[in-house]
Amino acid sequence: MFDVPLLVLVGAAAGVFALTVFGLRGFLEIRDALRLAEFARLTSPAHWQATRAWAGVGAAIPVLIVASRLGTGAWFAGLAVAALGYAVAPHFLAAARQRAEREVLDDLALHLDLIALAMESGSSLPAALSICAERAPAGALQRAWGRVILEIQAGAEPLEALRALEQRMGLKPFASLVTAVRAAERLNIEPARIIRERALQSAAHRFARAERLARAAPLKLWAALVLCLAPCTLVVLAFPMARMLALVWGR
Repeated sequence: MFDVPLLVLVGAAAGVFALTVFGLRGFLEIRDALRLAEFARLTSPAHWQATRAWAGVGAAIPVLIVASRLGTGAWFAGLAVAALGYAVAPHFLAAARQRAEREVLDDLALHLDLIALAMESGSSLPAALSICAERAPAGALQRAWGRVILEIQAGAEPLEALRALEQRMGLKPFASLVTAVRAAERLNIEPARIIRERALQSAAHRFARAERLARAAPLKLWAALVLCLAPCTLVVLAFPMARMLALVWGR
C-alpha cells in the first residue's frame, strides 16, 4: 500500500501502540471525571497531551487507508487530519464538560428537594444524603452523593465531605450551598430550611434557562426555514413554472 521501509513501519506501529496506552488512560480518566461529576479534574486531565495526539492519530488512520492510492499525498492528508484532531480535542472536552455540568445543575433542584424533605421528616444530614443517593434518579450527581456517603462512613464530617464535593465539582451553586449550610449550623438555624431555599433557587434558574431556550427556538426555526425550506420550495416549483412559461410562450 505504501512504499515505506519495514523498519519505519515497525517503529510507527510501536509508537502508535505506546500512544494508545497513554491516550486510552487519559480517555478513561476523563470518562470517570464526567461520570462522577469531578469537573476539577478536567482542568488538567492526566495524559491529556497523549490523549489529544491519540485522537488525532485515530482520525488520521482511516484517511490514510482511504487515500492510500495517492502515495505521498496520503501522508500529507493524514498529517493534516491528525493535526486537526489534536487541535479540536479541547473543544470536544469543553463541550462534554459543559453538558455534564448542565445535567448536574438541572438535577440539583430535585436532589435538594429530596434532602430537605428527608431532613424535615426528622433525618440527620448524613441520613438525608444517603436517602438522596438511593432514591434520586441515576446520574452524575447521584454518583457524587454516593461518594460523599462513603467519605462520611469512613469518618469524615458531613460538612467536610460536602466541602470536598464542592472542590471536586468546582461549581458555584455547590460552593454557595456548602457555605450556607455551614453558616446555618453555626447560627443554629435549621439546615433543612436553607437547603429548601437553595432548591427553590435552583429550580428558578432551571426554569429561566428553559425560558431562554424557548425564546431562542423560533429564531433557530426561522434560520432553518430560510436556509433549507425556502430554496427547496423554489426547486420544487421551478419545473411546473418553467413548463407553464413554455406553454405560454409557445402560443
